[in-house]
Formats: sequence, C-alpha cells, structure tokens
Amino acid sequence: MERLRATQTIVDGSLRETKVHGTEGFPIGVYLDDFSDFENGYICWHWHEEVQLTMILEGEFTCQVETNEMHLAKGDIAFINSGLMHQIRPCKLAQGKLYSFIWRGELIGGSRSCDIYQQCVVPVINGNLPCIKWDGKSPAHGKIASSLEEIVRLYMKKEPAYQLRISVLLSDLWLGIFEQIPEGNPAVSASLERDKQRVKAAIQYMQENYQQQLRLEEIAEAAYISRSELCRSFQRTINMTPLEFLMQYRIRQSTVLLKNRDLRILDIAEMTGFCSPSHFGNYFHRYMGCTPREYRNQ
Repeated sequence: MERLRATQTIVDGSLRETKVHGTEGFPIGVYLDDFSDFENGYICWHWHEEVQLTMILEGEFTCQVETNEMHLAKGDIAFINSGLMHQIRPCKLAQGKLYSFIWRGELIGGSRSCDIYQQCVVPVINGNLPCIKWDGKSPAHGKIASSLEEIVRLYMKKEPAYQLRISVLLSDLWLGIFEQIPEGNPAVSASLERDKQRVKAAIQYMQENYQQQLRLEEIAEAAYISRSELCRSFQRTINMTPLEFLMQYRIRQSTVLLKNRDLRILDIAEMTGFCSPSHFGNYFHRYMGCTPREYRNQ
C-alpha cells in the first residue's frame, strides 16, 4: 500500500496537486493516510482534476470542500468532486487514519469522446454536486464500504485482471453517485468559475510573497479586482477571508522551519511574515493547538 505523506502533497501556485495518481494506463491512486506522519498534522488546501472517495478508519475529521463542510467519523465515506478546493483536518491534530481513492473519470467512461464519459461522467463533474457523505445510517453505506475494502485488497495484491475488477467496482460506485445529481443538474455558474480563478490568482500571489507584510489591497491587485470583491470571492469559494488563508499558509510554512533547531522562534516569526513573536505564537496556537516551542519539542 502506498502511503501518502504531507511532504508528498505537492501543489503549484494555484494549489493544484502535482502528484500523478496511478499511471496513464490505469489512472487511480489508493492511499492509506496516517495523519501522525503529516508534517502539519492535516491535509492542507489543494485541488485536483481527479475525483476522490475517502473512508475514515480511525479518528474524527472536518472535511471542507469549498464552502461545504462535513464532519467525518470512523466508517464514514465522503465523495469529493473534480476540481474543487478541499482540506481535511483531524479533530485531534495529527491523529487519525483514512483511505483515499483518487481517480480520473476516464477510468470509468473510457476516452472523453466516449458516450459513457459524456453522458455519465461529465454531468457529475460539471454539475452542482460538490460532495456527498455516507454514514452508517445511509442505505448504501454497507455496499460502498465493502466495495472500497475490496478495491484496497485488489490494489495491494495485484491479482490477475485486478485493473478490470477495480474498474467494475468503481463503475458500480459511480452509478450511485450519478443517481444523486440534483434534479435539473444546473451547471456550475460562470460567476462561481470567475470567483475560483480570482481566488487562485490571489493565492498564488500570497504564496510567492507570504514573507512580506502584505496588505489586502496588494492581494486584490494581483487578482485584478477590488478589495471588497476579493473578500466576497473568497467567502463564496472557500468560506474564509484572504487574510485567514494567508495566516494558515504562514503557519504551515513555519511548521517546516521549526524542525530546524538552529533557527530561533523569533527568526521563524520574521521569516514567515509575522510582525512579532507574540503575533506568531497567537496564530500558531489558534491553528495548531499548541505553542511553536511545544510543537518543536513534540
């Protein structure tokens, strides 16, 4: 079983994950995520063109898919649609395990010109279905859990025709997802797509300049919009302010620097754009649940 660590969740300037899941001929990755291995203790904001299913093995989590938030406990299963920014945080930092199944729609529908892809895959990934949660009370939960466990077994054992068997199981799961498309299946609006592009441009600017004392006006200029419109775009897309995202990103960068014991916490605060060690400490405790010194000593 491939183990996905936080240091492997590499993103580009727009937070798009750059990791290739599976191979060109069999585009699926199956991962066991143990959050005690993650540098930051959680899966940070990112997105990928592939769709994703997640099944919780241990612990409790908050999964945010753009403005949608799901509480996930042991046994719960979540679907995350293609192209949506999402993050997964354990309720107890760095504690919990889950399986992730990440695959491209072509694995089910064949080439993008195929009728199955156009009529059964495209309506889901282009429709208004950001995420789904199945818990133990959901009628389909038992069947979905059994299928995912079998996919894990097949993926690990690599028995003859395991690719075909996994594809058959995924196709059956996809039919259940397809049947949950909202009536009328309105496509994602052009205004929401515009918001996403603005947010991605602002995020790229913040990631490139987070060590500086950034002003909201500067961030807005990078996205070619006003300060107020930038704030509205962030709220409509990921339900937080630009400065909240910036602080989260700075804290994430600081956790890497804290591993270097030659750096003073005062230096790390300055290197990550905080105006003072106390300012750094307050935000660090808010997001990580401990002080920078306590984190370093863990």
